[in-house]
Amino acid sequence: MARSPGPTLTSVTPVLIQQIAMVRQTDALKEDELLEVTAAIQKQVTRDFAPLWDVDATVDPFLSLDRVPVGYQRVLVMDDIHREMAGAHETQDGQPFALVTFREDWDTLASHEVLELLADPSLGRRVAGDSLDPRQGRVEFLVEVCDPCQDPRFGYSVNGRWMSDFYTPAYFDPVAAAGVRYSFQGSIREPRQVLRNGYLSWRVPETGQWWMFQNTEGTEEIVQIPAGTIPSGGNLRGHLDRYTEGGAVARPRRKSVPRRTHARRQYQKAQSAMKAEAAALRSELRRILGPGAKR
Repeated sequence: MARSPGPTLTSVTPVLIQQIAMVRQTDALKEDELLEVTAAIQKQVTRDFAPLWDVDATVDPFLSLDRVPVGYQRVLVMDDIHREMAGAHETQDGQPFALVTFREDWDTLASHEVLELLADPSLGRRVAGDSLDPRQGRVEFLVEVCDPCQDPRFGYSVNGRWMSDFYTPAYFDPVAAAGVRYSFQGSIREPRQVLRNGYLSWRVPETGQWWMFQNTEGTEEIVQIPAGTIPSGGNLRGHLDRYTEGGAVARPRRKSVPRRTHARRQYQKAQSAMKAEAAALRSELRRILGPGAKR
């Protein structure tokens, strides 16, 4: 009698899971707020970012650098970061990390840094495309998924926390097409568009020179980045962060954003529902475990 064939094994391509550690480096940041913002960013990554960028990632909170396991990319939330030092960095052995200033809008800043680490953990990923200066032809754009739409007015609420908008892979398409999403929120309407207070950087292969399109409060211009500002290879994003934070590009002002204010009001209203759910569960625990049980 012939033996029946056994089960067929299907080849599965393993997915590399990126692990982000959100690390508290200031006592001014309360543990509850760290947990809430980290949960919001994890939800943004899983629900909004990962399906569009084909990544798989965890975002976890830590109260100390000493507790972060090996293999995590670290986002450090700190006081007193010099303006030019915020953003992407890498260690001497080439491991990426990011610094975020703890201030009122730190949740948006942290979202920005996490998404850019996930899209470009090498800190130097480039995509070919047609330059915004038609005289230059094909160039290499630096992948910085939040910078063209970084102004808080283009962000959105997740769990009552204000997250950064980001562009999609279609952002580098050669031409615009109907029905294509170029940023998650839809504020970017065509490939390589730079919104108010955003910027986009690229390198011209023939000359090795870096250029930037910047939109400063609605005034648009293309500028050449001074030679030597951006070394070849290595942490390209970090060098550009330092260049822009040094005043080359006007940064988004920390002003009230109506939708952000609305999100906070919704979050405050949700507090009563959260407390009611917690109280109901505590009551159930008392019923099951007895009044003296720890909870």
